[in-house]
Amino acid sequence: MSAVAQTTTIFRGDTARLKNVVNLLERIQPEYFQQEVAKIFRRAWLPVTSASELPQPGSYVVVEVPPLRASLLIVRGQDNVVRAFYNICRHRANKLVQDEKGCKLGFTCGFHAWTFAADGRLSAVTDESQFVGLDKSKHGLIPVACEVWEDFVFVNFDKQPRQTLREWLGDMHDGYRGYFDGRQQIANWSIVVNANWHITINAFTEGYHSLFLHKNTLPDYQGGKGNPMRHRPFLEVMSRHGRYSAKANPDHKMTPVEAVAYTHGRKLYPAFPQVDTSGPDFPKSVNPGRVDNWAFDIIEFFPCFVLIEGADWHQCMWFWPVDADHTEIRVVDYAYKAETVGDRLAHSYLRVRNREVFREDISTMEAIHAMMKTGAMPEVILSQQEMLIQKHYATAEQMVREP
Repeated sequence: MSAVAQTTTIFRGDTARLKNVVNLLERIQPEYFQQEVAKIFRRAWLPVTSASELPQPGSYVVVEVPPLRASLLIVRGQDNVVRAFYNICRHRANKLVQDEKGCKLGFTCGFHAWTFAADGRLSAVTDESQFVGLDKSKHGLIPVACEVWEDFVFVNFDKQPRQTLREWLGDMHDGYRGYFDGRQQIANWSIVVNANWHITINAFTEGYHSLFLHKNTLPDYQGGKGNPMRHRPFLEVMSRHGRYSAKANPDHKMTPVEAVAYTHGRKLYPAFPQVDTSGPDFPKSVNPGRVDNWAFDIIEFFPCFVLIEGADWHQCMWFWPVDADHTEIRVVDYAYKAETVGDRLAHSYLRVRNREVFREDISTMEAIHAMMKTGAMPEVILSQQEMLIQKHYATAEQMVREP
């Protein structure tokens, strides 16, 4: 009998600045968090929604950004350009749009009925003659720097962003062309957890825990004889972001419910269809290491967004800090557009499975935060398989130290 080939990790990127011992206690203090708000969240390019949620001119979504106490109005104008504005009426600072999403040609404040066009112009003022010296051209909605990359809308709260979005994304910018197109949203939910934002996002940028924490919900979807500790076959750190690929277990046995869902509908997580990623037209950043038996990639877009991508599906996860001790986690799942009843069944199974796995993760987030707050153990120790966490803290430290 031939020996089973063992999975080894290919590490890519500059790891010289990374540390495998990190003082986590100092990073969950309120004073440090205030520095992060000013130096990280006000300067970073932040993904806030998907462009596919804005399908036609006038489509809009309202996005709350907790660390900056900001409400944003993201709208596709009549010229098809996606713009971002503070969701503030320019009269007396009322919250302009109260609902979460919709489609309108203009936005009228419920307080005094000032009206703004989809491109932000102040188009109408009630009882305008009573406003001495009012110049409507100077009182449009306050813009926030906004760019669209693939299906994602990014914003930057800096009045003069220090980098373009292309520069911020680096090598990833051109690597996913069209990969997220043609999918539909199948789940959308959020929860506030009693844990610092670093702790929450760290739970999703390593696979070391999956063999143990998820032994009941996902007992054998990864690993197998050639990879018993579920090592990542490919792991890359970049100047700010990081990603890894996970390998499917070739001996995975479907549960009875999973078998029903994926017999009648096209396969989704945690059953992984075989995908040929070797062709010249396949996006170079999807399965960037071109590992065989590919399951999915996890990408951390620093500071607080994780994208999990697989064949025909992806999951968006935001880890918005509310304060030093609380994080709002938002999760949105996308998958192929359902064509049959079986596809809808597969969508339903993915929704439930992802939710149950996530519930297991929450328990450790809150427990870690509570134990760290005792002050008994200021530092955590990280393995090579937790290198994206090392990268995360190195990037945060770098940005906090910048003038």
